Amino acid sequence: MSCRVETTVVYPLLGGRRVTVILRTTIVPEDPYLVLARAKALSVRTGEAFSALPTSRTLKDYLIKTNISI
Repeated sequence: MSCRVETTVVYPLLGGRRVTVILRTTIVPEDPYLVLARAKALSVRTGEAFSALPTSRTLKDYLIKTNISI
């Protein structure tokens, strides 16, 4: 459970498309980038190789084409 405030802003674009931006006041432990940062920090601290798989282009394209959550 998070104790943060979210604000949603919708920007209309040409052709009927809309872009939704979600603004949050803070990050929480469930956020994916926080998990990635912790994993990288652990690999640096322990001297082990960072074994995360690179994100595929297909997944990146999918995230770009859907609503953006910041």
